[in-house]
Amino acid sequence: MASRRSPELLAALLLGLTLANPAGAKVYCCEDGDGRRQCGDVLPQACYGRAYREIGPQGTIKREISAPLSAEEIARRRAAEQQKKDDETRQAKQRRLDQALLETYASVEDLDRRRDREIGDIERSIEDARKRDKELRTKRQRFEKEAEFHKGRELPRELAANLRSIDSELAAQGRLIEEKTRDLAATRTRFEADRARYVELSSAAANQR
Repeated sequence: MASRRSPELLAALLLGLTLANPAGAKVYCCEDGDGRRQCGDVLPQACYGRAYREIGPQGTIKREISAPLSAEEIARRRAAEQQKKDDETRQAKQRRLDQALLETYASVEDLDRRRDREIGDIERSIEDARKRDKELRTKRQRFEKEAEFHKGRELPRELAANLRSIDSELAAQGRLIEEKTRDLAATRTRFEADRARYVELSSAAANQR
């Protein structure tokens, strides 16, 4: 079908197409790759893969069909949909955490008491581990002095076993102290964040009353 730019020519074309196809009385128009209008009583081949309009017998647009999305547009849309889904999931999780926080503590003072208790328990564990570490090192020094009497010779089996055993326990105590120290830092950080969030939620709830 030849292209038409003039509104008068387009109207004449639409009238001609309608008369030729009175039952359907539909015309399909689009802009081709060169920006020229292409119309027909069936979708012109030039309109394939492009946005087009379905025009009624009075020249009014009945439908507008968008062009198929490109691969890049599809990828962007999927990324946006995934981002929206991730945001909704994150927000739902935050709501659950907030509700659990409000149900766990009766007040900021209650939260502070729990914090002090948990931190105190960890600090005592670290102190006990350090005391045990000190005891083991003192004991090892005695074994080392005993080992000096056998310098240049093979150590007695029992003494060698004692040194291996105490070194193993010292290593275990060192790992325990490191673990408890990390736990202490994480607990302090967690309670700091929980306290700030609890105050924020409590203030928001009070303002809504």
